[in-house]
Amino acid sequence: MASVKANFPSRVDDSGTGRDGTPVDVAFIDAIGDAIDTETLSATNPTVKAADTTDEVVAARDAYPSLDARLDDLPTVLGVTTFATVTQLLGGLGGVNLVQNDDFLVWPDGDAAAPEGYTLAGTGAAVARCGTGLGDTSRKVGDFAVKLTRGTTDLTLVRSILGAAAFARADFLKGRYAAGGAWVLCSTPNIARVAIYDGAGYGLSAYHTGGGTFEWLPVTRQINSAATVLQIIPQVNNSSVAAVFSGLSLAVIDSDLSLPHELPCPVQYGSFHFSVAGVVAALSNIHGYEPSRPGIVKDVQLFVKTPPTGQPLIVDVNTWDGGSLTSMFATRPQIAATIARGGAQPDSTYARRCLRGTSGATLAAGGEITFDVDQVGSGTAGSDLRVEVRVLQYQSPLERFQTF
Repeated sequence: MASVKANFPSRVDDSGTGRDGTPVDVAFIDAIGDAIDTETLSATNPTVKAADTTDEVVAARDAYPSLDARLDDLPTVLGVTTFATVTQLLGGLGGVNLVQNDDFLVWPDGDAAAPEGYTLAGTGAAVARCGTGLGDTSRKVGDFAVKLTRGTTDLTLVRSILGAAAFARADFLKGRYAAGGAWVLCSTPNIARVAIYDGAGYGLSAYHTGGGTFEWLPVTRQINSAATVLQIIPQVNNSSVAAVFSGLSLAVIDSDLSLPHELPCPVQYGSFHFSVAGVVAALSNIHGYEPSRPGIVKDVQLFVKTPPTGQPLIVDVNTWDGGSLTSMFATRPQIAATIARGGAQPDSTYARRCLRGTSGATLAAGGEITFDVDQVGSGTAGSDLRVEVRVLQYQSPLERFQTF
């Protein structure tokens, strides 16, 4: 703070005679008072005196030698051991991950096609499922990840969160921040990164360093006032090499912050119920169901009121493969003779247990699930069959804005 005296009126000392120099009159005294007021009084709080502030500071420092010392020891004062940073709070409490199939679990078109909800682009681009139990075991979040190999042009794997029609209903998001990211594995620098696109421009993460280990690459973009869509996009640029992406995340938040790590997309574990009333007979495509959300069949449970005798009651569960209904089982679920229940987990081609949300007149792979009764008891057929197909499905709070 500048010296108060610097704002005092100009003055000249007398020569010693007491008859010259600056006269001390009312105007001079008032000018000194104004200079002091300028440095010590607040226009916002004109009734608070400097002495009041001094008393408050002394009271606030309590038994500490200074206010600074007490602030340094604030965790002890408040009875906590440490404070959370904004990044830590975001990581623990942040937004909901809006990326359905964020862990690349659902692949209804097969392991060499884009996973459910994603669109692959780029001349010569290749995609593959990798992770647990596969030839390439690379993964970070969940069992699987997506391996992307650039061809002759830059590669993108677009995950649309809101298309144009949906964004028009959700344009309240403009001005907020889309915070995203992914775990990325690459052995070449300046190749792999993550982008956010809102129709008006891009937010881009840093490139992977090429160190051959998984790195979290965050990206944040303020949603533009002219935005028309919301997408998150794994990219492989500049060279025809491969990169692996895992745990793709995007949340809409109110601050210009970066996600510190992945956010799991919310899921629901529930059941599709099918039934056959009365005596069961062998029959194909007894009931069908078109899922509204992407998901994966985890297991199938069977129940009958009257058990079969003589031989097992065998059920099969199928999904649409793009051309026909195809089983998700190599060993079909069955209820053994004289038993009232049974079940099995899908063990055939992985894609057949994967479901995609379906609407309208077009049926794509994974868009329909049906069941058959392949065999009944040879003595008592069995009666009042219930088939419970247990499914893990992804959710999003933005579903209300989508056009189905």
